[in-house]
Amino acid sequence: MKIALCSDSHGNTTAVDEIYKRYPDCDFYLHAGDGETSSSDVFPFEMVKGNRDWDDNLPEKLLFHTPYGSLLMQHSPRISLNFLREQGIKIFVHGHTHTREHFERDGVIWLNPGAISFARDGNDLSFAIIDISQDGLKVNFFSLLDKKTNF
Repeated sequence: MKIALCSDSHGNTTAVDEIYKRYPDCDFYLHAGDGETSSSDVFPFEMVKGNRDWDDNLPEKLLFHTPYGSLLMQHSPRISLNFLREQGIKIFVHGHTHTREHFERDGVIWLNPGAISFARDGNDLSFAIIDISQDGLKVNFFSLLDKKTNF
């Protein structure tokens, strides 16, 4: 299973569209919130509601089943590790901090793709491509600026 993951586009639908253009072969497209636009503007990405989002039709959380196990996505990184373990979550995806993250804590993999607008971690505007199998996942971070596209 191949997933394109982005977050914190803050109205930059051109950047969201560029990810889809570069990776049209993904099985799923996920946006971890703060799109500051309606969900139809980021289609085919499934988006959760961030603290800057106004679309009340966006879910606060999205539960997604993968070959490796359950993936939970929300905008905020604030969540109880005990809650994640009790719910059987294997992958936790969030945005909000505008910084890339990929680490494992007590059996749960935490992912943040960074931001495709206003990166704060010294990296370029970034997103992630995740390849998931029953054995685990491979995460690759990419810069939107790699192909000299202006956003």
